[in-house]
Amino acid sequence: MSNQSLLPPLREELSLFKGGRAADGSPLWVLHDPVVNRFFRLGWLEFEVLSNWYRQSAQLIVTHLNENTALKVSVEEVEQVGKFLSAHNLIQLTGQLGTERLMQQYKSQQVGRFKWLLKNYLFVRISVIRPDRFLSATLSAVQWLWSPVFLLMIAFSAVLGLVLVQRQWETFLATFPYMFSVEGMLIVGASLVAVKVLHEFGHAYALKAFGCRVPSMGVAFLVLWPVLYTDASDSWKLVSRRQRMIIGAAGILVELSLAAIATLLWSFMADGPLRSAVFLIATTTWIATLLINLNPFMRFDGYYLMSDWLEMPNLQNRAFALGRWRLREALFGFGDTLPEYFPASRRRFLIIYAYAIWLYRFFLFLGIALLVYFLFFKALGIFLMMVELAWFIFMPAFNEIKQWWMRKEDMRLNNKMIRTLLFIVSLLIVLLYPWDTLISLPGVWRAEQQTQVFSLQEGQVTDVLVDLGDAVTTDQLLVQQYSPDLDYAIVQGQHRIQMINTQLGLKGVSAELQQRSAILWSELEAERSAQQARLQQQQQLSVRSNIDGVLVDRLGTLSVGDWLPAGTFLATVVGPDSGLLEAYVTEQDLMQINLGAKGWFYPNDALLEPVKVSVDAIDSASSRTLTEPYLASIYGGDIAVRESKDGNLIPETPVYRVLLRPDSKHRAPAQVMTGNLRLEGENRSFIERFITKATAILVFESGF
Repeated sequence: MSNQSLLPPLREELSLFKGGRAADGSPLWVLHDPVVNRFFRLGWLEFEVLSNWYRQSAQLIVTHLNENTALKVSVEEVEQVGKFLSAHNLIQLTGQLGTERLMQQYKSQQVGRFKWLLKNYLFVRISVIRPDRFLSATLSAVQWLWSPVFLLMIAFSAVLGLVLVQRQWETFLATFPYMFSVEGMLIVGASLVAVKVLHEFGHAYALKAFGCRVPSMGVAFLVLWPVLYTDASDSWKLVSRRQRMIIGAAGILVELSLAAIATLLWSFMADGPLRSAVFLIATTTWIATLLINLNPFMRFDGYYLMSDWLEMPNLQNRAFALGRWRLREALFGFGDTLPEYFPASRRRFLIIYAYAIWLYRFFLFLGIALLVYFLFFKALGIFLMMVELAWFIFMPAFNEIKQWWMRKEDMRLNNKMIRTLLFIVSLLIVLLYPWDTLISLPGVWRAEQQTQVFSLQEGQVTDVLVDLGDAVTTDQLLVQQYSPDLDYAIVQGQHRIQMINTQLGLKGVSAELQQRSAILWSELEAERSAQQARLQQQQQLSVRSNIDGVLVDRLGTLSVGDWLPAGTFLATVVGPDSGLLEAYVTEQDLMQINLGAKGWFYPNDALLEPVKVSVDAIDSASSRTLTEPYLASIYGGDIAVRESKDGNLIPETPVYRVLLRPDSKHRAPAQVMTGNLRLEGENRSFIERFITKATAILVFESGF
């Protein structure tokens, strides 16, 4: 557009309103495009240019403004305004060239269904109703809701309700489990919908109260979760910051009012579905309002309140521009001018705000990526998670780095550039250098030969032949028991066997015994088997050791005359000459451990010295069950397990058993000793470790 060419005329349906003042006190105006219901805030220069647009020449506009106003305007500035108007279709497009341009814009905005779905599956907005007429007709009926008397009553209800709930706090909390019933879930859904509908009508009626139009209300789907919305763009017409802030806070005030009333009503209602609904409103509304609606990092009510309070429309975009400028200057020292001038304190605040949003969004989108993974079946979940990470986390970072690369010719070797290069080199060294690896894992140290001794039969102790610390040999008698019932049963069994043998010897002289001979032989075999079992039980009354070792952990109160039930623990016998350590390693660390790797075992007892160990064996398959209960999480250990129906301990994630041997100078402990192992692993860089862990997690989670 040359300064001699005619300027295209503006569209006739555009409207221009006063827009208050900027932070520096300069006047502002608002340009409204009613076709797409968009608003543009203009400064003094842009307003004067548009006011003189009818002059049809950039040079004429410049001459007039420089002669009749305090502004000093250039042709380039007028042309910039023209480009802005053209980019947003605010000028009249006529003839074949105008038609061709509109067609090009239309085609450039068209995307395939697949690409549209990838970009919009996280957020889709659907207009449901056009409520402007209804709101205008009913406004007079609800105006009492923001009267001082009503607001004072709400404040009083909130204070009184909190005091009454505090006096019944345990009963109040006891209402919560009801929410998990079928009826409770229905009440939860209905209550949340009702609260959110009233929230949006709070915004809508506030808009109408200040003379604004409400073109639409509807529902948006945020990660497939429905969220109601109200089109409040007409509030841009308002000059008063206070009025705009009231509109932004209206939904929050409605929810807080409902929460205050519900908190008070709960104390006076009988148990039942209605009280549960009131409980839900009294709890979730407070939390949702404070943690979600007032969040200034997302475009919820809190963000718009902050934007109006600072008198800064497009707050996030302007803060992002400053944040990017500050980052580039800190890294490369380009010497670029500020994208927008602000006082130093305001500029620092906006830069910190931009960085806080980026950090918040990083963790938010990371959480959403995990959410979409778990919402769908694995193949689709992994795909959507990758799209989420690529589109919202990696793509913005890539685009910024791309901008750095495009400006490589502007880079100069200054202090900031040298500092950045040193940082990059240092970071690469840290990430790529194969550092020494120490692998930490929980383990136990015990005797390689170890057995626990139990009383196998119920009986009375007649002799205790050993004491704690005694050396014992295989098959040595430790405790002798006596069972009078068993002795009596053995004697009776002998009598029955003799009687049956006598009857069989007389079968030749008795017809009756001859007929019962087959039965007698069967009874004889059964009695002999029963008698054999009794004799074996009698032998089990003599408790013996089945290994050579030392007696430890004997039942302290065991003495002659005690009556022991079957299965009573008596002692532990360990072979002291040989110790063994058992540990479990995760799948990610498995490849870093080799046979013969050295390390140290640190007992949990701080008074004991560390023990030098070496890896003796590594299982090739993951352990289906955990054999050492000392390491299980349900018994205070470090390995997360769940207990199966048959009592086995099942690891929650794959773990592999590792057996280690201590130095020969260390004798086996008398009792099982828990602790932590530090093993020397293969030297690997942080990048290699990250790739290995990420691949292992991906393979495990995908179920391939």
